[in-house]
Amino acid sequence: METQDNERNVMLSVLAGIGIGVIVGAVAGLLFAPRSGSETRESVAQTLTDLAHKISDLSQQVTEKVKTVVETGKKAMAEKVEEAAGESQQAT
Repeated sequence: METQDNERNVMLSVLAGIGIGVIVGAVAGLLFAPRSGSETRESVAQTLTDLAHKISDLSQQVTEKVKTVVETGKKAMAEKVEEAAGESQQAT
């Protein structure tokens, strides 16, 4: 269980780092780009669209990894329950 929490924390940290990096990069690009207002608005719209797609892709990847971890945990728990049941039957 502790391993799952650690993996979840690592994934959240990675996602947060990526998100912050994208935001900082977008802001820096806007501040230093010599563009007109309409070009800047189009650029912002495109950047937000790209960001939404990246977040969607990352969330799908995280969802798959979490599902894998949950399934692994369920299997491990089932094995432990079977082990304990077998030991209790041997003891009686």
